[in-house]
Amino acid sequence: LTIDGILDCVQVASESGSSLAGLAIPELKNTAACMNFVPDEANNLDPKKLVEVIYKFVQRLFEKQKCLVASIGRIHVAVLPALQGLLDKNCLPGKR
Repeated sequence: LTIDGILDCVQVASESGSSLAGLAIPELKNTAACMNFVPDEANNLDPKKLVEVIYKFVQRLFEKQKCLVASIGRIHVAVLPALQGLLDKNCLPGKR
């Protein structure tokens, strides 16, 4: 890669990362709704309680395979164009 190529890769990666970050919270909300997940406590969480909420969320997610598969599908659809952009600019190692 040239310096220009590296800068192009950094730009594509940062734009993709920004776009994907904006999808994270809506995806968590969609997944929580699919699982009917409502934490026992959602206000004033100390670090220990936050970890407990995350643990219960992940535990429930793996129990509800339909929701897990749907979430993976939505994430795949969102991530694929970002990865394709990096591949198109030869930013990722692999066959060229």
